[in-house]
Amino acid sequence: MLLKDIEELAKASDNIYILGHMNPDGDCIGATLGLAMLLNKKGIKANVLLKDVPSTYNFLPLGKWIADKEPNKVDLLISLDCGDITRFGEYQKYVDQAKTIINIDHHISNTNFGNYNHVVGGASSTCEIIYDMIEDKLLIDADIASALYTGIIYDTGVFKHSCTTENTHNIAGSLIAYGFDFTEIINKLFSYKTLTGLRAQSKAIENLQMFSLDKIVLTYLTRNEIQSLNATKKHTESIVQMLNEIENVECSVFIYETDLHEHKISLRSKGAVDVCKVAQYFGGGGHKKASGFSLEGHLSTVIQKIVSVINEQLVMSS
Repeated sequence: MLLKDIEELAKASDNIYILGHMNPDGDCIGATLGLAMLLNKKGIKANVLLKDVPSTYNFLPLGKWIADKEPNKVDLLISLDCGDITRFGEYQKYVDQAKTIINIDHHISNTNFGNYNHVVGGASSTCEIIYDMIEDKLLIDADIASALYTGIIYDTGVFKHSCTTENTHNIAGSLIAYGFDFTEIINKLFSYKTLTGLRAQSKAIENLQMFSLDKIVLTYLTRNEIQSLNATKKHTESIVQMLNEIENVECSVFIYETDLHEHKISLRSKGAVDVCKVAQYFGGGGHKKASGFSLEGHLSTVIQKIVSVINEQLVMSS
């Protein structure tokens, strides 16, 4: 699928919306904004549906493209960076309303829920896919370039993750040529820390547990701990990657209690554990080395279940 294919479908539609997943991350935000701006260059008005965008991304033109009210009608729905419809949260209702759905994603666990599915499992990010879909690169300007670059560096961890390819680097180099301050974007997403974020990391280290001869590292933040720190999800985003940097660890687990006995789990792997399979076991998904899911239950039971499934993966890989 190319941008011109979306253009053809869009010109036959009146109410066009670009939808990302709940709790949007850098790739989701960059891809939705980038595509909205690209379509605008083609004379097509498409509103972005995103909720709870972290203030970290205020350097992007969020207010200009994100819809300020929910739509009454959706003809064409373009889903970006979302593996299955449950990840839309309350916006899932628009999937049922839409006449046509275009599904563009890079998660290998994608369920191909669209009328048109463009899923590239080998891509580093959805932003990389969007760039490759652009036939006429003259459409790109500094705003579009910075949005797509944001998604690429977020999902590659500034080119550290194994999803990074030669194509990823080539695209990033092409985008930098548009003159935006790429160093500041990297600093905002990965370097700058808030005092609250550092305290959340400190508490997570305090709660750290090791399993399976120190091959699995796990930590958590309970709802009470999060509230006492006055923290939000954005203050905890770097914790699971921090764990994965521990020497000799093969798999990292971060558990974030969102409500009483309700947890969001983030997984990272160095390769021995396919965390996508672990996540899929619990109804989630993602990539081989980075995935996530939700799980209900008492914390001790949740930990026991997760470690048990990861152990099976470790045994299979040994």
